[in-house]
Amino acid sequence: MKTFPLFNAERAGMLSFVKAIELKNLKPKRFHISQSGYLYPRLFFVDLLVLAAFCYLLFPVFIFIVGFVRTEISAVLVGLVGYGMYSGICNANFSVHFKILTKRMASERYVWRAHLALVGLLVFIWLSFSSIGGIGYRNFDSGIRSSLLWHLVTGSWPLYFRKEYFGEEFGSISDKAYVYYFAYYLPAAVVGKWLGWKAANLALFAYSWIGASLALMLVRMHVRQRGYAVTFFVFIGICLFGGMDYIFNELLGFTTDRSEMWLSPLHYFSHTRNLFWAPQHCLPTWLIIGIILNHRQISPALMRIFPLACVAMLLWSPLCLIGIAPFILIILKYYWKEWLQWNWTNALTCFLFLILFAFIVSNDFSFGMIYAPNALEGYWVQYGLFIIAEFLVLSSIFVFANPKIVKDDILLVALISLFAIPIFLLGRWNDWSIKLSIPPLFVLSVFVIKQIIWLIETRKKYILIAVLLFSTCALTPLEELVYSARNYRIAFENPPEIRDFGPNYIVWQQLGDPGSFFFRYLARP
Repeated sequence: MKTFPLFNAERAGMLSFVKAIELKNLKPKRFHISQSGYLYPRLFFVDLLVLAAFCYLLFPVFIFIVGFVRTEISAVLVGLVGYGMYSGICNANFSVHFKILTKRMASERYVWRAHLALVGLLVFIWLSFSSIGGIGYRNFDSGIRSSLLWHLVTGSWPLYFRKEYFGEEFGSISDKAYVYYFAYYLPAAVVGKWLGWKAANLALFAYSWIGASLALMLVRMHVRQRGYAVTFFVFIGICLFGGMDYIFNELLGFTTDRSEMWLSPLHYFSHTRNLFWAPQHCLPTWLIIGIILNHRQISPALMRIFPLACVAMLLWSPLCLIGIAPFILIILKYYWKEWLQWNWTNALTCFLFLILFAFIVSNDFSFGMIYAPNALEGYWVQYGLFIIAEFLVLSSIFVFANPKIVKDDILLVALISLFAIPIFLLGRWNDWSIKLSIPPLFVLSVFVIKQIIWLIETRKKYILIAVLLFSTCALTPLEELVYSARNYRIAFENPPEIRDFGPNYIVWQQLGDPGSFFFRYLARP
């Protein structure tokens, strides 16, 4: 079997590393075989990225536990975490191969640090047009996000609204609690409580930059080919991934708004629009999908923490967690014994699930789900146009490239999900379609990137067709980027409060029952 000389630093240390493992009677976890048939050793730098991703996902949840939950309950959770960290450090220090793995990670960090810097720079430029933290064009949803952050910064936790706060415009509303999936905002809110509103906005931008950089680096580690050009193309592949919305809207003239609204309420948004309009949903989802894509390269000890990160998604984005669930089931066959056995991680996972679930179900749930064929006239014609434009045209790249990749379980689940999601509608803007599609669309984009790189490597004659298809679909996210650039501004003014949006779905979507189980028994008084 062939080996592929990825990096000079790896060539220097590979044989000695494998020999050291053999001498210690330690079997390497597994090797990775690329689509081109090359044999790659497991990269332990992936473990560092995954550990950082877990910290990124769990950090806001523990802020929530400390700030919203009763002291005696949070003390138990902190104790479990402390015990788990102590246990893990002790096991690592006394492991016979700990020093070998440490040296290996240091070597790989040296190799990959320039790629990490390049990704960080490109993501910074990308986010500079996003409106996150008041930087870039302020779209409609950025006002809602800023309002949510404002209340977390200025209010005492847990957040409550008295009926007098809303006024007569809202009718006979009772007292309400703030019940929403706001994990994304909690680190910035803590900074804002200490340093003020502007600092909170900058912290939110920085936190988003870290999350997006980690997600793209996980994709980069999954795409194992060498070279900075590959790193750049991974970024371009994610940043400019979209559907044929722009072309179809130009041809059929459905809307004068930006083309991604062409067939409302059916929506599959590009990665750029999802990042600009809903970073609180797409960033954690991208991280979880990045971990799933790399799961064969990740240490079993780290994968034991994976269920804890998935439970944390309840406070990040419950709808995206539903979209991720089919992909979790795919890797369940590898880890179900560890995930179902009783240990401190699983105990903490169960405990955390009960608390977060109790909080989320305190929401008023003023939005209902509808079976789309019953609600839309001529639905199946719209459905056919929608799936052709949003992902079927671009998916033809797999036919021109390497059709065998379609047998991959993760890609198959992504395609099946994209066919099934539009059957239901949820909320005024159909959050069901928008949020549940984020995981499968991200998976699809990664496989498209891999296929185009494979075509370039093997110099197949269909490379021009693949690049043309991708470039045509890239017009959709480019429209969002151009619009943001034309309306660019940086501002940190105080946002509207929740009552300023008036008595509509935006307000009710973020309110809950202060008499629910969570607020009666689990929340701080």
